[in-house]
Amino acid sequence: MGILSAVGGAGRWAGCGLAMVLAASVAFAADPPAAKRATAVPATIIIVDVQQAQRESLAGKALVSQRDHYQQSFQNDFNSARQRLQVSDQDLARQKGTMSQEAYDQKVKDLEQQVVAFQRRTQMAVRALEKSTDSAVTELMNVILSVTGELAGEMGATLVLPKQQVVLHEPSMDVTTLVIERVNRRLPNVTFPVPVVEDSPSAKPGRK
Repeated sequence: MGILSAVGGAGRWAGCGLAMVLAASVAFAADPPAAKRATAVPATIIIVDVQQAQRESLAGKALVSQRDHYQQSFQNDFNSARQRLQVSDQDLARQKGTMSQEAYDQKVKDLEQQVVAFQRRTQMAVRALEKSTDSAVTELMNVILSVTGELAGEMGATLVLPKQQVVLHEPSMDVTTLVIERVNRRLPNVTFPVPVVEDSPSAKPGRK
């Protein structure tokens, strides 16, 4: 249920940002008239590994822990339900010769309905877990982006690039560690909503 890619569209500039700035500076110096006609905007670039910030921040670790907890709980329930269905199917096969065809057909129909209910409940549980995960990820990403914006302002950065899109860079441009430190102070934990799975008597296989 990873975690997200927060910045898109900037990848094509990542490898040539500094080269473009340097080339522009040379061009303006060599052509004074052109420098008068255009205003150069100096660029200060910082780089953030958003995935690392998600993965290594306290809130990010808490998010993964809580998601895995609910996922394992659901998996245990599904395994138990599947085993009950398998036992019911085996019992029905053994009873086939001891009941009328009509009674057998009705039991087959009942079992098929239980299987459908089991599949429906499984799908609803997956969607519920995804919804809770998305909510927690959104909360974490909002703080990561907010902190990154603050750092950019303090450092006078005019461009922030995702590290995954950068081929080469000066190590001092990478502020991921600073982002993680600030995220930890601001959001030491994350709100992971309890996944709510709609339930009904028909969604409990093997209980008749």
